[in-house]
Amino acid sequence: MRHVIFLLAFMLVFSASGQSNDAVSLNLENASYQSVFQTLTTLTGKKFAYNSDLIPDKPVNVKAEQEPLALVLKKILGSELSYVERGHYIIIVSAEKPKKQVSVTTQGEILDADTHEELAEVSVYEVNRLTSAMTDHFGKYTLTATVPDEVAFIAISKANYQDTVIQVSAKDRFFTVLLKPIKEIQQQNPTDTLKLVQFFARNKVRKHANNVSLTERRLAQVSLTPGLSTNGFISGKISNVVSFNIIAGYAHSLHGVELGGFINMERMEGSGLQMAGAINIVGSHFHGNQWAGASNITLQDMAGFQAAGFSNHTKKVVGFQMAGVLNTASETRGLQMSGFANHTSGTLKGIQLAGFINRTGTLKGMQIGIVNLVKEVESGFSIGLINLFKDELHQLEASANDITPYNLSFKSGLHHFYSIISAGIDPHAGQLWSYGLGFGTQRALNQVLLASTELSINTLQPLNSAFMDGFNSDLRWALRIGGQLTKKISIHGGPVLHYYFFGRHGQNPEFSDRFGTNTLYQKTDGNALTKAWVGYEAAIRF
Repeated sequence: MRHVIFLLAFMLVFSASGQSNDAVSLNLENASYQSVFQTLTTLTGKKFAYNSDLIPDKPVNVKAEQEPLALVLKKILGSELSYVERGHYIIIVSAEKPKKQVSVTTQGEILDADTHEELAEVSVYEVNRLTSAMTDHFGKYTLTATVPDEVAFIAISKANYQDTVIQVSAKDRFFTVLLKPIKEIQQQNPTDTLKLVQFFARNKVRKHANNVSLTERRLAQVSLTPGLSTNGFISGKISNVVSFNIIAGYAHSLHGVELGGFINMERMEGSGLQMAGAINIVGSHFHGNQWAGASNITLQDMAGFQAAGFSNHTKKVVGFQMAGVLNTASETRGLQMSGFANHTSGTLKGIQLAGFINRTGTLKGMQIGIVNLVKEVESGFSIGLINLFKDELHQLEASANDITPYNLSFKSGLHHFYSIISAGIDPHAGQLWSYGLGFGTQRALNQVLLASTELSINTLQPLNSAFMDGFNSDLRWALRIGGQLTKKISIHGGPVLHYYFFGRHGQNPEFSDRFGTNTLYQKTDGNALTKAWVGYEAAIRF
């Protein structure tokens, strides 16, 4: 029980941190409350709304030197008054418990202050409980709210217009409010442009989030879908510490823990733990852990751990991405691991590990996959069957060796570390063919001469008979000297040390007699044969 109480206390402190921390310096003596509020508006940009009947008719003495606004207000308001902060507004309320709660219904119309045209889709909400309404195509609204002592403060907000707050009592019935347009045009939140977000968070919910300027942190919320939430239709402006979404959730941000049956959607940043049955979406940066059955989508930077059954998407990732199919990022510092593909459009400073393909703009680390694609290499290397680097080594090679006179290889990667895929055939006396994989390194001795060494493992098979089972491999270590004939063409040649192992020699004993007759070492142990010899290889690369 103590742990639960401690956790709740921690989250309460955490949720309270959303209050304004503007530093204020002032020194006023025998000032009226109205003049104090005007001074604070000048210093902080906050606008004060209040019922003049609540304000005591007495002078105010206040002195502060770079103190938080919350502390200054506590000095000014004393024990008789309190306040609620909503966006740019600070609403002064009585500190006493309301004597009664009254349902107040107010109607009105919202007009453009310059043109007097009706404004549609304007958010109208009661500032205490955030009960909300929205104007229709004719700029009309109806709002019913439960308020203390028959007095309510109604906030009116629309994107690209100045907010305003009006005071409403039970006897007030109709208001006409003029909203003044602002010069600075507010851009649409990038999260709200996503088709998936538009499907789950319907137009009214997204319009409220785009209109309303307040942001508030709450301890916890529960939602069925956006709009059907304990945070109501203004859920897109609320930051949550604990969030539980049965189907889908839509919030301003997350600073704690969020669980979603299908999808979690944060319009701005997130931190902590986010888990969804299908999809997590964060409109800004995220610090912490994201787990999703299908996909994690973070539109800005991600620091921590992303795990998804299908894909992870973010800009800069510092940490670990793990996906069943695909990881994408603009910059990676850490590890990308996927069953199919990893893509970093900028710099990879870490490791990419994929079941098929890795791709990055600048490599400062390591790639492991079947296919690795790199535009620029600053440091590191790639391990795979095909490694394509701009201005590095990716060439075909035709060669002859002491086992198969006709061979074709593809060599790709860095000059100091490249991969080899090869196949060869001896249609004459040997009647065999081979295929193999390996890697090598090459160094330019001068403008013409090249030195290289390669290590490969090759499987040998008879040409006109059944495929032989078991381990039947030739390990080759080749030392080569080469010469550059043209920019693209070079010749290579040198000795090859062979180490051959045939695990089922007893079933086909004559096969290994077709090659490696001048052995340095040979041993038969039951059905297994091992032998070593020195051969040769000559090649032309283009």
